[in-house]
Amino acid sequence: PLPPSAPWLAWQLRQRIRPEAVKTAPHIVLVNMPMSAVERPSLALGLLKALLSKSDLQVRAIHPNMWFLEYVGLADFHLLESSLPEEALVDWLFAGVAFPDFKTDHDAFLAQYFERNPMYAGQTGVYAARFRKLRETMDGFVDWVVDKILEDAPAMVGCTSTFQQHVPSLALLRRLRERAPDVVTLMGGANCETVMGLTTHANYPWVDYVVSGEADALIAPLCRDILKRGRDIPAAELGFGILGPTHRIEGYPTTTTGDFVPRAVTEDMRSLPLPDYSEYFAELSESLHVNRIRPGIPMEFSRGCWWGERSHCTFCGLNGSSMSYRAKPAEQAAEEMIEMAGRYGSNSIEAVDNILAIDYVDKALPRLSGLQDKLSIFFEVKANLKKSEVQKLAAAGIRWIQPGIESLDSRILRLMAKGTTAAHNVMLLKWCRQYGVRVSWSVLWGFPGEDDAWYTEMAGWIPQLQHLQPGRSVRLRYQRYSPYANTPEKYGLKLTAYPPYRYVYPLDEKDLVNQIYYFEDSAETDAGGHIAGRDATRRPGLHALAHVLNRWYNSWGAPQLPMLSMRHDGPELVVEDTRGTAVARHHRFSGVARDILLAADDGAPEARTREQLARRGIEARAVDEAIDAVCDANLVLRLDGRLVGLTLWHPHTVMMAPSGFPGGHFNRGAEFLAAA
Repeated sequence: PLPPSAPWLAWQLRQRIRPEAVKTAPHIVLVNMPMSAVERPSLALGLLKALLSKSDLQVRAIHPNMWFLEYVGLADFHLLESSLPEEALVDWLFAGVAFPDFKTDHDAFLAQYFERNPMYAGQTGVYAARFRKLRETMDGFVDWVVDKILEDAPAMVGCTSTFQQHVPSLALLRRLRERAPDVVTLMGGANCETVMGLTTHANYPWVDYVVSGEADALIAPLCRDILKRGRDIPAAELGFGILGPTHRIEGYPTTTTGDFVPRAVTEDMRSLPLPDYSEYFAELSESLHVNRIRPGIPMEFSRGCWWGERSHCTFCGLNGSSMSYRAKPAEQAAEEMIEMAGRYGSNSIEAVDNILAIDYVDKALPRLSGLQDKLSIFFEVKANLKKSEVQKLAAAGIRWIQPGIESLDSRILRLMAKGTTAAHNVMLLKWCRQYGVRVSWSVLWGFPGEDDAWYTEMAGWIPQLQHLQPGRSVRLRYQRYSPYANTPEKYGLKLTAYPPYRYVYPLDEKDLVNQIYYFEDSAETDAGGHIAGRDATRRPGLHALAHVLNRWYNSWGAPQLPMLSMRHDGPELVVEDTRGTAVARHHRFSGVARDILLAADDGAPEARTREQLARRGIEARAVDEAIDAVCDANLVLRLDGRLVGLTLWHPHTVMMAPSGFPGGHFNRGAEFLAAA
């Protein structure tokens, strides 16, 4: 049951042979449905597989997300994976299988989708037909996945669900219930946290058990009990965070915290086993696209956010209803990275933690720095790292980070409760370019209380950062569990369900609000996450910033990247500047101007720098002239009362190519991107 345009692919898929490593028919099948990245295994499935195997349960993890790539082909897969999750395109594709009796308005859904995604302008008819055709083929894909599952005659099938996996998972489990009524079904993952999990369980009777929260401690006892008693486990005997069939009759449990729905939490992470990714790598070796995929190894060293415990960023809902921070000991984290790299023959490690533990810099990184064969590691970090800390990250193999930069205006950062400043963020970008650490970052826009004039100011000076790694403009998204969603009235918001979901789920408005993760402000008039042409008039500052950021991003596609660097030459500092904003290609500075450049290298407060120079007997007029000279040459910025030097030191460390991302790389290829 494949698209008629790919008969050769149908033959390939029908000839697929399961990896020989599976010797015993599993009691439990764990499923990773689309859309989930094919270039890395599922951490959830890997951890659950390890926990269940440790308890002597027969379990198999399968990866229909990888089969889906082969099923729809490269071009269509790219279209779907590049669609923002809140646009619900993948959910809509599978909704016909999950909810066959739900009569929705496909024309309205697609019209809204194209309005929110203006890159399709002029081709909406072509793409509407393409998406409709894809939707028609999902029934066949789901049936094919069910066929593969039933070959093993499992007693239980569980799906992990994050972002766009929810409706595909519901579609699979519904079809499985129709064809094998005795198989017990489970769901878990981020989309099943608290009220979302309760709404899922209450509305879709073909889902027997839902786990809300962290399943580490409860999954093995739950599965053993299900194998003995099936759907007949009394509510009183289900662990905290587990919703079962008896709850539909007796009523659902409540708690006094969060949104009053139980959520399981793992307090101690140090005893968790390493995830088992063996079946992912076996599946990858069988893939038609194995030569396009360089896999990464996802690893988890902490949960929660130590910064969020102190000051919850207003837009962030990534930690669910609990910010409680727990981390593995630093020494254990380092050894686990080394072990996993050796186990799977890859030095690419992607830490999925929301934030790097504070003590890892001094306690974990030295062990990694001493390795002869360095690992290549990704971490999310707080943005106010010092120069010495970035240097330690690079030396240990942390070659890519995602800091909480989010903006280059301190007033907007205060709206977010980020605990950093624009000066911190610029300095971090500089030190990362200095030591060869790639940075994923963005400028978020659309915050309650922001002023468009702030974006005009940013657009005026950002071109001076052309030699630093660029970010993109991204619209603020209102996420469940964020302060914006928890207390919208505090910010003047009137949040409603994100509109596309009304064409996906057969739910009334109350249940829909409880089901989904993304919301929008009903008073906002912009559609989608893109800066439309009308913003040139209504939001001139934002429009100017987007233009500047796009030019910056495009300048990094050139063979020779812009550079601004300096070196000592006797008593002088020699500066070389190849940026588009360069006042001159070469500068020489001595005396007070040299002192200013050196002080600005670490982003020194301007007042303190003036005081230090005054104590040396340097007149204020000379200091003024020197500061003006380096600022007029676009070498120093005045930000947050600081003199922020933009020049790197020669030589600098070359960064890895974008394809070196430690979380894996999927080489999509120009030939199919053009088709997409």
